[in-house]
Parts: sequence; structure tokens; C-alpha cells
Amino acid sequence: MAGIDSILTTDQYQTQQANAMFKNGDDDDMLGRDAFLQLFTAQLKNQNPLDPMENEAFVAQLAQFSSVEGIKGMQSSLETLVGNLREQSLLTGSELVGKRVAIAGGFGQGGGAKPTQTLVSLQDGADMLTMSVYNDSGELVFRQNVGELEPGEHRFAWSGQDSNGNQLPVDTYQVTASAIVDGRMQIAPVSILETVSSVSWNPAGQQLDLQLLGGNTVSLAEIQTIAE
Repeated sequence: MAGIDSILTTDQYQTQQANAMFKNGDDDDMLGRDAFLQLFTAQLKNQNPLDPMENEAFVAQLAQFSSVEGIKGMQSSLETLVGNLREQSLLTGSELVGKRVAIAGGFGQGGGAKPTQTLVSLQDGADMLTMSVYNDSGELVFRQNVGELEPGEHRFAWSGQDSNGNQLPVDTYQVTASAIVDGRMQIAPVSILETVSSVSWNPAGQQLDLQLLGGNTVSLAEIQTIAE
């Protein structure tokens, strides 16, 4: 008969099993199927004959090991899925390079010789629309009144000049729009069209980021419209 030192109680065996199963967190050190069966067989041989383990305890240990193996397999599958999604997102995002995308909020690069393209969304149309441009200090530099417009999305181009026709320097500007509808003034949503220069994967947010020609970076989720 085995000595008293070789007899494993249920608690001792489960502790030994857990330590072997999760040692250091490395796959090479974790308890594999063969090692588990060896420990399981050793427990059967060395259990206390005066207090043998019940069948339910053996079944519970087998179920525990199966659960751990299942979780490991699921984790591996999820990591593979995330990797495939990342590759697919980068491949899809590369098609946006060179295209112009609409950035909500009305902030974007303007001034210089290149016009700033904007999109204004009018849900109910407008009896009169006023476009305003503010510089980085919040000063009004340009304003223009537009006539009656139908409901829908309308595109406007700001030349980069102030109200006196002077060319403004390249900088960040804000374009706003106010619409008069049935005698009441409403704020109309404005988006700036900017060119995508490159795309990259953001591991922190698990999303695709777009680098714009003006130097800003936005996530793909922020994009409302893609234009040629």
C-alpha cells in the first residue's frame, strides 16, 4: 500500500491540477491532455482507500478540464477572427486613399488657393441659407447668403477668401450654416470634404483610422459620406 505521504486528498489533487493547468500562463507550461490523464490516473492509484473519491468528483474534474480546453480553443478562434477582420478592414480601407470623405462638425482645412468643399444637409429645405466661415480664433472671415433650397444635401465650395476678396492663409477653419424655414432660423448640419492620404489600424480602439491630407486623423465610424 502506498505510504501516507503518497496519498492525495481531493483538495491536494485539485490544487496540484490547477497549478499545473495555469502555471506561468504559458502554453508550454500548461497542463495538456496527456499530463492531465497521468495526474488523473495517479490520483486513482493513490487515493485514500478509507475515504475514496466519489464518482461525482471525478466527473467534475473531467468537466473542468474539458471547459478549460474549450475556452482555450475559443480564444484561439477569436484571435484568428480578429486578425482576419483587421486584414479585411485594411484592405477595404486602402480603397479610400485618394477619395474625399465628409467630416461632420464643419471643421477642416481651408484658405490658400484650393477651395474647401462642404456639404449642407437640409431636412426641410430652406427659404434662405447663410454660410459663415470662422478662423481658428473664432473670428468671422466670410459670409454668404444663398437663395431658396429644396430638402436634401447640398454641396458648396468656399474659395478660401475673406468677404473682401483677400486670400486667407492655409489653416483650420469652421464652416457653419443657418437656414430660415417658415420664418424661423435653424442650424443646418455641415460636413467638410477632405482627402484621405492613408489608412491605419488602431489596436486600442480596434478600428480603422483615416489620415487626412490636412493632417487630421478620424475613425472610419465618423465618416458620413464618401465622394470622388
